[in-house]
Amino acid sequence: MAESHTAPDILGIGITGKSLTDLERRIISDTSPYAIVLFGRNIEGEAQLRELVRECKAIAKRPPLMMIDEEGGRVDRIRNLIPGLPSVQAFDEGEQPVEMSQWAGKVIGMALRYFDIEIDLAPVVDVRSPDYAPKGLERRTFGDNPARVIELARAFMRGLHGAGVASCLKHFPGIGRGSADPHYGATVIDAPRDELIARDLVPFAQLGNEAGAIMIGHGTYPRIDDPDLPATLSRKISNDLLRNETAFAGVAVTDDMEMHAVSDLGAYEEISERALMAGNDVILYCSHIERVPDLQQHIAERARTDEAFGARFREAVQRAERYRAHCERLRAEGMPPAKSFDVLIEEAVTFVEAFEKTRPAYDDYLGDDRRRNNRKPGTGKTGREEWT
Repeated sequence: MAESHTAPDILGIGITGKSLTDLERRIISDTSPYAIVLFGRNIEGEAQLRELVRECKAIAKRPPLMMIDEEGGRVDRIRNLIPGLPSVQAFDEGEQPVEMSQWAGKVIGMALRYFDIEIDLAPVVDVRSPDYAPKGLERRTFGDNPARVIELARAFMRGLHGAGVASCLKHFPGIGRGSADPHYGATVIDAPRDELIARDLVPFAQLGNEAGAIMIGHGTYPRIDDPDLPATLSRKISNDLLRNETAFAGVAVTDDMEMHAVSDLGAYEEISERALMAGNDVILYCSHIERVPDLQQHIAERARTDEAFGARFREAVQRAERYRAHCERLRAEGMPPAKSFDVLIEEAVTFVEAFEKTRPAYDDYLGDDRRRNNRKPGTGKTGREEWT
């Protein structure tokens, strides 16, 4: 393992399980990563998650920001802790869509704040294709026109922020009409630049600076750059489009660099350098924590020895630190954390019951034993809903 250091960091990393291994404790203590990204594999129960977050923050020389993908619907990492929440597409299919979207953001924000998680990697502001949703994006989008996406995503985001949790828009510059799921390979968005600017970029331009963070996706845009180059490695997209066309001043976060759409293109060191020079500020590696010390040291060494790389690295650190301060402000200004897990559960149950009343009538095909209203505060399983 490489020698540890305490230089400023721009890496977001994942951990393997529901408690830290000895190796993970040593790496987090030695390297103090900028962020730790949590997944379903890290979550078992209320006390377990609170302890995991507490330990991650306690052992680092500087507590990492905690991130999680919590959208509701099919991307619901805490589904075993609170009642399953609706997909965001469901809001526009019933009454009071803006109110329900903001309330959903509040419930998620309350949950993450209770577990001491600062950042929700949401909302998704991709504009859905009128014809279909690409694989991996089903029911994760608010609508098929920019104005509706902006209205509902803004409400969701303000619910989060009011609860003291930060947001991160995704997946820039928009994969709402992509050809495939970037987790498994390239997704192609074959649209001209002017059309992307007029449609797909609009939510990012309107909401980006309020969010403070935008995640760059791994889609390829053959009418803008090399057809084999994912957006995370494209300066024309991660810098020129992001900064010039949307006037975004916040932090640019890569999607997980271990997705095949980008990880197949080179070693961690190579794709990290390319992502940073393309314009990304925080780089996520969500699976192989054992690679982090060498990668972190490689980036620091390049920053010391290469003038252009060093300047870009320092700019990334400055943006990352401004976003950390933004997270701290939201916490200070937002509502206090729930006093107990039962308070959180009751808020979630109340929201779900209210949301269901806004839905159009449909045939009841789930038995009572599978419904969410079996959920007792702090115990039991959560039902899965019809509207994911």
